[in-house]
Amino acid sequence: MQATRKEALLHGDTQYFTGKSCKHGHVSARRTATGECLACRDVALAAWRLKNPGHVQQHNRTQYEKFSAKISEGARQYREANREKVNAQKRQYQKSNRHIYNKLRAKRKAAELQRTPAWLTADDFWMIEEAYEIAARRTKLFGFAWHVDHVFPLQGKLVSGLHVPTNMQVIPWDENRRKSNKFEVA
Repeated sequence: MQATRKEALLHGDTQYFTGKSCKHGHVSARRTATGECLACRDVALAAWRLKNPGHVQQHNRTQYEKFSAKISEGARQYREANREKVNAQKRQYQKSNRHIYNKLRAKRKAAELQRTPAWLTADDFWMIEEAYEIAARRTKLFGFAWHVDHVFPLQGKLVSGLHVPTNMQVIPWDENRRKSNKFEVA
């Protein structure tokens, strides 16, 4: 529907369309506040982004930081409110994609075996088993999962650790998931 800028201002619209081309030849909607052609605005923004990649990256980082916490909190609230539904969906997905989970489990086991040094003693292997038992006991005691984490990850991108007792810690599952395959200095 065609309208003038005055009509758009009266109706409180943010855009209007006259059907006429702008001085650059675009037949596009215009901004009510400024009368600017939206196609011209897109061209100008694209050119600015090409000239200022640092500003664009910083803006994207800022927006990610601003909204990621809100999104994470919203997702957490949804999971808590729909725990049974989410768990059923997770079980169904795992059942339907067993090959993916088997592949990941095999990769994890291979990394563990590859990163277990030959010089470990029987006491070292006992300590490793104890770490997993402590995680199981804490899970039962506290009512939420605890994981055995490698301080220096076995498959890290920057640094790779060994599967030895001195590289292990028992931490809550959410901390372990957040940490992922990264080395974090406390």
